[in-house]
Amino acid sequence: MSLWRIRTAVEDRPGGLAGVVGALARCGGDIVGLSIHTDVSGVVDEFVVDIPGDHAVAVRALGEHCPTGTVTAVPAQRREVGDDVTRALLLTARLRSHPNRLPDALAELLSADGAHWTNLTRVEEAADPAGTAMLVPVGPLRGVLVRRRSHAFTWTESSRAEALVRSVMPSTGPVPTDRTVRTAGGEELSLRQVREADAPALSALHRRCSPETVRSRYFAGMAELSPYMLRVFCDPGRGLTLAVRPRGGKDPVALGHLMYTLDPGVGEIAFLVEDAWQGRGVGTALARELTVIAADWGLAEVRAETALANAGMMRIMRRFGASVRFHGEGGPYVQARVPVAEALQGGPGGAARHGGRLARLMGQG
Repeated sequence: MSLWRIRTAVEDRPGGLAGVVGALARCGGDIVGLSIHTDVSGVVDEFVVDIPGDHAVAVRALGEHCPTGTVTAVPAQRREVGDDVTRALLLTARLRSHPNRLPDALAELLSADGAHWTNLTRVEEAADPAGTAMLVPVGPLRGVLVRRRSHAFTWTESSRAEALVRSVMPSTGPVPTDRTVRTAGGEELSLRQVREADAPALSALHRRCSPETVRSRYFAGMAELSPYMLRVFCDPGRGLTLAVRPRGGKDPVALGHLMYTLDPGVGEIAFLVEDAWQGRGVGTALARELTVIAADWGLAEVRAETALANAGMMRIMRRFGASVRFHGEGGPYVQARVPVAEALQGGPGGAARHGGRLARLMGQG
C-alpha cells in the first residue's frame, strides 16, 4: 500500500464526484483525505489515496471521468494526512512565538520542497511558467519564495499562503467597505455599502443608464430596479454591493458587486456604470477595491460573467490578469477569472510595485 496525492477536475453535474470515488474504489483505493482547490482549469479536487499496487491504473481510470483529461499524482507522506484547517491553525500558533520561521511554515503548509526569504525586487526568481515556484509578499520589500517540483501551486494554495502571512502580521481589523478611492485619472470617489433607504437613488441610476448598459450588466432589459434585486444587493448573506459617488455628489454613478458563489473560495464581481461615467476609470477602481475585499474574505478567485461585446469589462478583467473562457460553442458570453493573490501582487513583475499596498493591508508600512 502507498499514499498518493491525486488532483483531478470533477465534472460539475450530479453524480460527478460519485463517479470519481467509484473509479478509485474499483482500483482498491482508500480515500483518506479530500480538499477542493480553485485553479486556472477551474475547480480541482485533491484526494489523498492509499492505493495498492500500481497507482497508474487509478490515474488512467480517473482520466475517463475528468472533463479536462488532466490527472496528476505525486507521492504523499503519512504526515500529510489530516485536516488542512487544523494544520493551518497549528502553524499559526507556532508562528506567533517564532515569526521568523515563516518560510518553514509555508513550506509545511503547502507540502513544498523548500522556501526562503527573498527581496521583492528580485521577482525573476519566481519566473516559472510551470507554476512550481510562488512568491508570497510579506511586506513592501521582502517575501518568501516557495518551490515545489512535483506539481504546480493552485490559486487556492496561493490564497492559503497569503492568509497564513496575514495571520501573524499586526492586526488592523477588516478592510472597510465604506471608503474613498481615486481613479487612475485622479477622480476621487466615495464607496459606500448600499442600504434599503438607497432604493430611490439606485432606481434613478438604472433609469439614467442606456438599455445597452443595463443589458450588459444583467444580460436582459430592465426598466426599473425591482424590490427583489434591491433585497439581494442589501443582503450580506449574498455578498456586498457598493454605491459609487463622486466627491461632493449625492447621487450614485455606479454600483459594484462582490457576491458569493457555490464554488468554494470563489466570488463573483459585476459593475453597473452610468454611461456618462464610462471610460473614466470607475470600473477599474471598483475591480481593484473589490479584489482587496475578496482577499480580506479569504477568497482565492473572483469571476465575472460578461458579454463578449462588453469591451470595457473585458479590458478591466484582462488588466487584472484574468483568464477568459467562452460559454458554449464560442458564444457571445464569457467568464473571466482572476486569482486574487496574483491580482494584488500585480502579476509577474508587479510584486515590487504593489508590495507597499499589500503590506499596508496586512498592517505593515
